[in-house]
Amino acid sequence: MVRYASFLNDVENMKVSDSPAFKASRQYTKATYFKALFHFGHTIGLFFVTIGLMFATLQVHYGLTLLLAVIAATAYLRLFMIGHDCGHGSYLPQKWQNERLGELIGVLTGTPFKYWARQHAKHHSTTGNLDKRGEGDVTTKTVEEFNESGRFAQICYRFYRNPWFMLLVSAPVHFVLLQRLPLGDQMKTREGWISVMGTNFGIFCYYGSLIAIFGLVPFLMVYIPVVMLSSAAAVWLFYVQHQFEDAYWNRKETWTYEQATLNGSSFYNLPRWLHWATGNIGYHHIHHLNPKVPGYQLPDCFDENPVLQKAKYLSMRESLATAKLALWDEDAQRLISFKDNSRRT
Repeated sequence: MVRYASFLNDVENMKVSDSPAFKASRQYTKATYFKALFHFGHTIGLFFVTIGLMFATLQVHYGLTLLLAVIAATAYLRLFMIGHDCGHGSYLPQKWQNERLGELIGVLTGTPFKYWARQHAKHHSTTGNLDKRGEGDVTTKTVEEFNESGRFAQICYRFYRNPWFMLLVSAPVHFVLLQRLPLGDQMKTREGWISVMGTNFGIFCYYGSLIAIFGLVPFLMVYIPVVMLSSAAAVWLFYVQHQFEDAYWNRKETWTYEQATLNGSSFYNLPRWLHWATGNIGYHHIHHLNPKVPGYQLPDCFDENPVLQKAKYLSMRESLATAKLALWDEDAQRLISFKDNSRRT
């Protein structure tokens, strides 16, 4: 098992360095303290102020608490995206600074930094590769695989791909439960255990302090809606950026990293305020092409380079239609729904 830092370096070295798109992105990879601290500062400030107001409004009306949960969940999501950039070593200028900030955010968002970063790096190195699915991505079966599987397996896959199940059950289970233990290959590594158990200890101290101050029931009334909303939003963003009709999936013989990034990752065409709320992760094709571009540089990178504006645009309305897609048709080279597949068989 390769170490964390070298694994990330291997991912970054997969770029086609002479491509115009990659060259255009390269000048935006320089992290700056001013932008990084500005975005982190107002995000964590918004998070703690809103959480404090949520506890205070429990004595007024729970409806008001739930309204504030939307703001707190937005800040929570932005913190997660900042931690995500730290995992790529792109948010702050120095490696150790990214690691320390990433570990702090990992406690606040329940995401063990190095453990999750390693999983996510695998996703970057294998996205769109049909022969390397399952590495930190949303499980996607081909039409042939689904049709040839047993009835029980088909039912399980239908449940898994149901958008309501994915957002309301799978999302919180992933962040609240599955991130508490090192799974897969990382279970065999000392670093995987240290990352997960160190984060768990931090969460125990952080949540334990809030429970000691406010009580268990108020804590649950505040944090359950925040975690539910933020985890659902994170999974939806992750899903929609790779699960659109004419996405990119190829076998390893014809798979290329650049095509997987530019054709297999969408540009989520959101209003600027929603790009802010989601940490600019909607510029996903650029992020996958060059993860060294920090989130706060992505809008400028996109706006100032026409070569990077040639992407699969998804509006909010169009993105909703992707929720029904579930199977990759290798012959037609597109994602289709269960209903489309049923019409054929």
